[in-house]
Amino acid sequence: IARGVSGWAGTYATLLISGSLFLMVAAVVFLIERQRSSAGEAHTARLEDRFIREARGGLRTVLGSRLLEMIALMMMVTMIVSQMVDLQFNLVIQSVTTDLDHRTAMYGGVFSAMALVGFIFQLIFTRRIHRGLGVGFSMRVLPVTVAVSTVFLILAIGVVPGVIVGAAWLLKLSEGGLRHSIDQATRELLFLPVRPDLRRRGKAFIDVFVQRFAKGIAAVLLLPVALEIFGMTYVSVMTLVVIVMWLVIAELTRREYVRAFREGLKSGSISEPEPVDLDNVTTLSTLVEALGSSDAREVIHSIELLASNGQGRLVPPLLLHHDDAEVRRRVIEVLADESREDAAGAIERAIGDVDPVVRGAAIGALATLKKEDAASMMEDRLDDRDPCLRAAAVAFLLDLGRPEARDKASEVLLEMLSDGNGAIRCEAAKALGQVNESRDEGRLIQLFYDPDRQVVREAIRAAGRRQERGNCSPLSIPVLISLMGDRWFKHEAREAIVAHGDQAVDALVLFMNSPDEEIWVRRAIPKTMALTGGAGSVAALMDSLGVSDAFLRAKVIESLSSLRRKNRELQVAPEIVRHQIQEEARRYLGYLVDLVAVSSPHHLRFEGPHAGWGCEGRVPTLLQQFLARRMRQGIDNLFGLLELLYPPDDIRAASRSLSSEQGALVVRALEYLDNSLTGSVRRDVFAVIDDLSIDDKVHRGEQLFSLYVQSAEQTMKRFLALDLERDPDALGLVVATMYGVSIDRVEILLPEVEALVTAGTHPLVRETAEWVAAKMKEGSALQGRRRVVPSASDGGGPTTGEIDMTEMARIEMMAFLQGVDLFSFCDADQMLRLAAISREWRFDEGETIYVRGTPADALYCVVEGRVRLVHGDGREDGVGPRGRFGVGDILSGRMRDGDAVASKPTRVLIIEADDFFDLLSNNIEIVKALFRQLSQTGLNWEGAR
Repeated sequence: IARGVSGWAGTYATLLISGSLFLMVAAVVFLIERQRSSAGEAHTARLEDRFIREARGGLRTVLGSRLLEMIALMMMVTMIVSQMVDLQFNLVIQSVTTDLDHRTAMYGGVFSAMALVGFIFQLIFTRRIHRGLGVGFSMRVLPVTVAVSTVFLILAIGVVPGVIVGAAWLLKLSEGGLRHSIDQATRELLFLPVRPDLRRRGKAFIDVFVQRFAKGIAAVLLLPVALEIFGMTYVSVMTLVVIVMWLVIAELTRREYVRAFREGLKSGSISEPEPVDLDNVTTLSTLVEALGSSDAREVIHSIELLASNGQGRLVPPLLLHHDDAEVRRRVIEVLADESREDAAGAIERAIGDVDPVVRGAAIGALATLKKEDAASMMEDRLDDRDPCLRAAAVAFLLDLGRPEARDKASEVLLEMLSDGNGAIRCEAAKALGQVNESRDEGRLIQLFYDPDRQVVREAIRAAGRRQERGNCSPLSIPVLISLMGDRWFKHEAREAIVAHGDQAVDALVLFMNSPDEEIWVRRAIPKTMALTGGAGSVAALMDSLGVSDAFLRAKVIESLSSLRRKNRELQVAPEIVRHQIQEEARRYLGYLVDLVAVSSPHHLRFEGPHAGWGCEGRVPTLLQQFLARRMRQGIDNLFGLLELLYPPDDIRAASRSLSSEQGALVVRALEYLDNSLTGSVRRDVFAVIDDLSIDDKVHRGEQLFSLYVQSAEQTMKRFLALDLERDPDALGLVVATMYGVSIDRVEILLPEVEALVTAGTHPLVRETAEWVAAKMKEGSALQGRRRVVPSASDGGGPTTGEIDMTEMARIEMMAFLQGVDLFSFCDADQMLRLAAISREWRFDEGETIYVRGTPADALYCVVEGRVRLVHGDGREDGVGPRGRFGVGDILSGRMRDGDAVASKPTRVLIIEADDFFDLLSNNIEIVKALFRQLSQTGLNWEGAR
């Protein structure tokens, strides 16, 4: 229009026509808006407002993503080059045109040709370049083309002035045509790996601000031309310099795109419903490469993207051998959807998969591919020798088989349930987990009591799977809750209960509040309720904040703070929390005055709220350790409660700073809490955390809670009278007090100890009381129970080299394990748990403890005697009292790499590997302590130690 009208009626007529066209467009928009409802107008306003907000908050988003930073840089150099190209083109046009009408006609022709070039290139070449050459090549098309055109323009200016107009046309057409076609399409692809919420915000910022900022930078760079300091050659040279930077940024962006795409596959941030352009070879090759990842999430997400974008045929049947069951299941579904008959054999083998869900998917897929009746196909499998195939057939036919087939499947199931082989009973449990009706619930519950642990685990998992499909009756919930008290099944039972959701809350509350229930069952419930979530769980946990058992109370607070971190809008009763903060402060100060009572003022010191001992290398007594542990737990409880009232992230940061022992961080934490806490909460919290002297802390306890320091004997007597039924977690305090009575020979407390021999409510209390009473009465190291430690060579009579060694009490094991370097960072509570899984054994001189090539099933600590270690390479080591060996083997999971032989009569403590790892899995603090020790001393991985 501009070219034709300007040549016929002049430029001003062209402007009038263009103005008229704009008015027509405005009128059309006005008519459209009138047809829209007020709700539509409000929606449009909200969209515009959201776009502005997203753009304003985009700088932080862009700076937080390496890929978005690179895209912003790409946009910046693109716009800078665009401005430089425009200036060069304008200068050429001005130099070759004689009047305004001529110039208007030439501009009209250029922009018409530019639009046509962009349209043709987008229609014919863009998709092919993306499909065949990928994003990396696509990003380089525009800068390389502009660079070539710029060089041609420079040559035209200096060598062939006659072609300068053609060179300028070529430069403008290449920049404008390609920027609005392949370059724009490629830039949209670059946003794909970015999370959708960040993608919108980052894209809005780049489109609104980065483009305008780039134009400003270009204006500054081109200012010397506007001031007529330099000419057009300067602009061309500057263009080439920026293009070199552009190419470098393009390569860095390509690398970051591939890296971000792979990370997005792992995290799942590349998601539907936004389609992925798999015509881009870079994206497609990245997805195919991700299928070989060891990360199951990355593989699953790649499969989902390929399948949802019509490329499911690229999923290889070899993935049916993947370690992850969900990967195998999804592969089977994709192969069936793609009608991959060539994969029928692999899918048929998957019917015997170890995972019952994969089996079910394989049965359906195989029937689809073979176009056979699945029920008829599975009836033949009921007599298969493979128990996996029999179990798959049973599960399928009990749901979908003919009545006769169901009856036969029930018979096969009963045979499998009564089989003496635990592996077959496991398969029967898996089959029960796949049944879609609530039938056979009683049989499943019976498996909860099976003597084989693996069968019990499979039965628990089966109950969880049934519940996920809504086919499990509430009868299993009480049994599952009881199983949480067994350390072997706690995790599986918890997952199965969580699958029941709110249906399990009432039963969980009943068990947690029942004083007759086994204590470890009650202690496992708060975390389960936190995972279940819901208002009922929160209310029940709030009601249990004042429970007397210290361990259970800590778990309740921990669970509530966990729920608060997940849901910042969680509402709790602030008055209840404030009261509990006061109670925790009172307990902390109570333990503090007790610690002062049983400690020497020359040894005890405090770093903020944490107790310590000033003498280098001094080991505190067991009682002191238990009291210090109770104080640390009180601090954790306080901050957990504060998270319910104040921003959780800020409170956790303050807690970490207080524990860091770094002066600057401690001061900042105290300042934050001083300015944030108010009223009674501030008073109670600072009574605990304020950096005061011991005397001032004791005085604070007297002022606030009337707590006074008693004599050591009075304090210990009070501990011996603690009610373990009310606070089972006080067990450590009681036994540690008795141990202190024996070590310090506090004769005045002997009657209280003797009373516990018969009146103690816990076996460990009675055992320790008996040991202490005997030791104090006879005045020797354990003369009361002359029981010989069992020996591997015992046969009813004395053995050669037998020595008289009395069996250790648990309290002795605790004290001994503290001296083993591996456990030196463990506190008294953790030592109590380690002693509970230790057993004592003795070996005669020359007796073999283990030999090379046998499974590493235990670690050993030498109590008395000496052990000779003979390594596979011929080296020998000796391990004496308080030494340990066999640790490296069990931690690495390898076979024994040498022999261990008793050099003389030797007594050891044995910790079975299964018990040890089970203890670690349930006590993260022990894991942290072990890592601290190993990081300081290292571990001799080459030897059997």
